[in-house]
Amino acid sequence: MARRAARPPRERIVDAALALFGAHGVEATSVQTVAEHAGMSKQALLHHFPSKALLRQSVYERISVQLRDALPAAAAELVSRSHDRYRALLEVALAGFEANPGLSRFLVFELLERPDEVLAWLRTEGAPWLGLVRGVVEQQAENTGDTEAHVAVLGVMMLMQSALVPRSDKRWRARMSKATLRVMQLGSNLA
Repeated sequence: MARRAARPPRERIVDAALALFGAHGVEATSVQTVAEHAGMSKQALLHHFPSKALLRQSVYERISVQLRDALPAAAAELVSRSHDRYRALLEVALAGFEANPGLSRFLVFELLERPDEVLAWLRTEGAPWLGLVRGVVEQQAENTGDTEAHVAVLGVMMLMQSALVPRSDKRWRARMSKATLRVMQLGSNLA
């Protein structure tokens, strides 16, 4: 029986970092913990990523690639369901969150810890996705006269994300509430 090749060390490290940063936040996660989760020594990790800042940057790069790779299918789904774009947007976003809950949790933690940097990243790397969401919101506003549609979309997306968090995790729920308010307050800055 052929043995499956192990994932390259850098990929294992970024996998571990994304999972742990999504569970605890970057500031609360030590490099040692990431190394242990990746199955290597701290020194081996530091050979690939000499600082936590570079590791964080690689997590953002991973997310950027995932967002770019997923966009064509998401756009096609929204076009094919032009009569029901809100539902399609909800299903596409939820599928993305379910496929990688650490990603959305990581971004929420980052929004709490470094809001200006996250918003700057969203304006560049998230621009195609934000454009897709904006198009759905604008179409809904045109069709229904609902000028507050953006609030509904933000609320639904945050609710979807929070639905993936166990109800017993009160610390996360409190952070989620704070992040939801922050996103709603800053939402107009993304335009």
